[in-house]
Amino acid sequence: MKTFIKRTCTYVALLGAGLAAGAASAAELRLSVETPPGHLRNRTAEHWAELIEEKTEGSVTVSIFPAAQLYKSADAVRALASGALDMSIQANPTLSQFEPNLSVLSLPAFYGASGDDVLELLAGPVGDELWDMVGRLNIHVPEAGPFLYAPNNTAYTAGKQISSYEDLSGVKLATPPSPIVVNLLKALGAAPQATPRSEIVLQLSQGQIDGLGAVTDLTIMGGKLWEAGIDHVFVDNAGWGIYIPLISQRSLDKLSEAEQAAIEEAWAETVGWAGEQSAADRAEARSVNESHGITYTEATPEQIESMKATLLAAQADIVKSGGMDADFVERADAALNGM
Repeated sequence: MKTFIKRTCTYVALLGAGLAAGAASAAELRLSVETPPGHLRNRTAEHWAELIEEKTEGSVTVSIFPAAQLYKSADAVRALASGALDMSIQANPTLSQFEPNLSVLSLPAFYGASGDDVLELLAGPVGDELWDMVGRLNIHVPEAGPFLYAPNNTAYTAGKQISSYEDLSGVKLATPPSPIVVNLLKALGAAPQATPRSEIVLQLSQGQIDGLGAVTDLTIMGGKLWEAGIDHVFVDNAGWGIYIPLISQRSLDKLSEAEQAAIEEAWAETVGWAGEQSAADRAEARSVNESHGITYTEATPEQIESMKATLLAAQADIVKSGGMDADFVERADAALNGM
């Protein structure tokens, strides 16, 4: 990623020169997430906020608004772009509504990719391109970048066991609001419906949907969705979810260089912590879900490879219909295959 501001030495110098000048009028930033308290995203936001206050010696404070108190996911991105909201942490499918190329991690080429492969890819030129694209939305991604959330699975269902891709035919699945994810699930034969997280429980209880598609074990555990009827998972590791720290460029521009540097440093320290927390949460999530009666069916390697080959044949059309840059996707595929 292009360096937002020179690291450590510049940061220390700016602290000495700039924070005292800004101390008279502390900046109060608002950070919105739609997940409930205790969720990994919220814990990460809290960690980041504490470090920001510490590193700016109180000249910048961050108030966290969980559970969509301020904005639902897509509305938070719009608010960041306009400057109505200062900060957020968003998943790549949500942000892909505004920058379609962020759906690259959900494309068939990424089926079966490891978390290390994804992080390595995003730490290089492919990541640089993506964050520059987000920058055109007037939203800044801190230099240290995203952290892994979890591998996606194609189907989490209520009262409907999925044991093969053929079983997905006509199944109504709530999906993250990503056109690429929707088109992929359609290619699998399902009936996907882009649905805000805050509406999933109601739609499950009313029978409007059969389950969730292209989400993770952590989504189920975090929302306690067994209480809404989710009782089965079809496990196929269909791409990766990441969490991306976001700052409104308008909000950032109002801060001193010292404060901006401190926010960058705070995230650089937070992202490693968040990655460790995410790994621990992933290890816990399946056992918790199983303890609440959710059963798991593992797709066989043969099933996954067969479906991946089918979807790869359709990938060019999915990329085009999703408004993605085909040249960028080609570069991402080449970088992934070169690892």
